[in-house]
Amino acid sequence: MRMKRWLVVGIVLLVSAGVLFAAGAKEQKPIKMRTSTNLAPGGTVGRALKKFVELVEQQAAGRIQATANFGSELGSQREQVEMTKTGALEMVVSAPGTGPGANVPQLQMFEFPYLFKDDAHYVRVLDGMEAEVSRLVAPLNLVAVGGQNMGFRHMLVKPRPIYVPDDLKGLKMRGPNPVYIAMFNALGASGVTTDWNEIYNALQTGVIDGMEASPDMIYSMKFHEVAKHLSKTNHIAAAVYYFFRKDWLESLPADLKKIVLDSARKAASYQNEIGLEAQKASLQKMINEGVQVNEVKDINLFKEKVKPMLDQYRAKGKEWSDFIDKILAIQ
Repeated sequence: MRMKRWLVVGIVLLVSAGVLFAAGAKEQKPIKMRTSTNLAPGGTVGRALKKFVELVEQQAAGRIQATANFGSELGSQREQVEMTKTGALEMVVSAPGTGPGANVPQLQMFEFPYLFKDDAHYVRVLDGMEAEVSRLVAPLNLVAVGGQNMGFRHMLVKPRPIYVPDDLKGLKMRGPNPVYIAMFNALGASGVTTDWNEIYNALQTGVIDGMEASPDMIYSMKFHEVAKHLSKTNHIAAAVYYFFRKDWLESLPADLKKIVLDSARKAASYQNEIGLEAQKASLQKMINEGVQVNEVKDINLFKEKVKPMLDQYRAKGKEWSDFIDKILAIQ
């Protein structure tokens, strides 16, 4: 009889403990994952970020609460990177050379003129360099995941079309980082820096004469409304990675960390898939809306002008030459 009584008591205690555990688990707050990009929500990078947030929330089943910000909602790209490093964000979508490149300048080589053969080659480089980029940004409390090709870039100019490098003489051309500025200077223009979210007004008011980006980036920000000449120079391919805050990512339970990383790679793959069609579609939309699109007369004239830049960047130091060699090794 006593044994039965103790058995009943034990069962009651186990049931009570289970109820308390379930109640505690129910009350446990979801982990916040705040993400941001300085790009528009309608562009391919913005669409991929939305998909990433959806994938994480679905797979984590309420254990992660994910949000996304777009454009200049949280400041410039560099400001958003700083927010991630210091804990105000868990992930930022950033161009490696423009964001973390402020501290690790050799990352600017991902956006170097006429270095990559085509879109497929560029994606191979982004994938192959992911571990190296993560190693370099680790001191910044960042981890790089999911490189995304934003397409080869062209020049959008207000006063006149560009057919040969001499057509750039006297023009003030916006570039996002020193590589672009050096390229424009080598081509005969004056390279200037302007924040991405200030380009529209700068073009409209004549602060700059032109800018460059992929067709989808241009169209998503409506820059074509204030500059009507797009010259197909194919000078640089640009990219972004998902830069996670390292201490946050490593603090996650193993299963949630896997969900986040798998979702990031799936979203990056999605962006790379939709990118090429989006570039074609956006270019056609701009043509339909009155933009004059032209081919340059000889792309080799542009390549020859910027060719000395590679040796100049190698001469910056061993960390630059080593990084360049690692990029060039991937074919």
